[in-house]
Amino acid sequence: MLEITSQDKFLYSSKNRFRLLAVSCFIIICSFFPLVFFHTLSVKIPALYILTTCTIYLIIIYKNKLNKYEIGIFLFLFIQLLALAPKFDELSHRLTATFLLSFRYGISSRGLQGTIIDFLSNGSFVSKLLVWHFIFCSLILLIFLISVYLGSVIKESEKNNTKSLVLFLSILFLTCFVSPATYFAPHNFGRSEIYALIFTLLSLAVIDKPYFKWAIPFFALFIISTHLIFVFFYIPFIFILMFYKLPVKKEYIALFFVSFLIVITSFILYLLFSKQTFVFPNANALAEHLSTKTDIFVAPNYLHLIFFAELQDHLSLYRERMPGGFLKFGGNISILINFPIVLFFAYFWIKCFLHENQKYIKFFFILPLLLFLYHVPVFFLFFDFSRWMAMIIQIQLMLVLYLIYTGNKTVLFVTEKIVPVINKNWYAIIIVCSLMLFLGPGREVPSDRVRHIIDGILLFFKISL
Repeated sequence: MLEITSQDKFLYSSKNRFRLLAVSCFIIICSFFPLVFFHTLSVKIPALYILTTCTIYLIIIYKNKLNKYEIGIFLFLFIQLLALAPKFDELSHRLTATFLLSFRYGISSRGLQGTIIDFLSNGSFVSKLLVWHFIFCSLILLIFLISVYLGSVIKESEKNNTKSLVLFLSILFLTCFVSPATYFAPHNFGRSEIYALIFTLLSLAVIDKPYFKWAIPFFALFIISTHLIFVFFYIPFIFILMFYKLPVKKEYIALFFVSFLIVITSFILYLLFSKQTFVFPNANALAEHLSTKTDIFVAPNYLHLIFFAELQDHLSLYRERMPGGFLKFGGNISILINFPIVLFFAYFWIKCFLHENQKYIKFFFILPLLLFLYHVPVFFLFFDFSRWMAMIIQIQLMLVLYLIYTGNKTVLFVTEKIVPVINKNWYAIIIVCSLMLFLGPGREVPSDRVRHIIDGILLFFKISL
């Protein structure tokens, strides 16, 4: 019944598709009951994987298409996830603490993940094991969405002369130092970016859908609920996408302003009233309470930083991490090694701007360039430079691929001019990407994925023998 080919064919007939959609939705709904109302991990964890699997299958059924690129990219990323994911006892307590901070303790700047975990645990004990599997399932869903997005754009590029550039951008994205695999490594396993990127990709998927696009304001709200820092990254990206669609239909004007109103209102309300919602007076009291509800180590100083701290506290920590100043900070290596990719995107948008004649679209091509400037303040406020560079490159890549996928004439023209250069240098591109794949992702140099793969193979033979 399920046929996967290199051709762009439908997987199911209309009759079977409707039945499978209904069955998948029913299983998804049913999987919430053991997740919420059962306290045994042997029931919760399988239910979590069933929920993830059925959600992915539901998307496949809705698409009714599955190509070889999507499968290949998914397997490529999934193998890296298995190679890089930390063991249970290697979970970072700094990252897992975020999953304990639900909105029941007050409106924090990153409370969505904790609220979801709080819902799934029904307000009871939160196990480190449950958090690990929740993160792992979230990454499986993220991998699937990335593979669908990249695979669909590559497939669409076969219809014109842009496939070489799309393949180049996809390979670059999957192998560079800030590739999605950076979220699989122990120091990033459970980062807020995982969930923000999921909602961003969902926004990309529905923006051209007649009714589903009205979910975008809620996705934007969810994004800033995972971490307030995303008002400098994924949020402006979503607004740039909607700005591009404004001339298409009047509905997009309403969608733009509704999304803008929701984001701005929630942001202002948070700044004005969040402190008044806190249940506990300080981090020590909150840490003492949480220690009775979880086996995850909770550090009061970190709770203070992510829950109670003012902007001045973050600035003080920033200065402590950079005693020699910005230019002497070791994190600048993340900027330097990824700067050539930033230059490529800047060149691309300048070429589009110079070629475009229509005033509205010409102005639109300025926005991705201005976005680089909009990101700059973050580098002088917070010190996680590799995280910021990862999001910058993700945003630029998603925007370029979206315009190629939707057939923007100027973008296609500029792309076709770059294709011959890429075709002449494929060997060099493969060598560079292979080198980055080995050395990356993030700060793992050389990559821990190599050590983990070898350890996994040795463990497999040890169990087999």
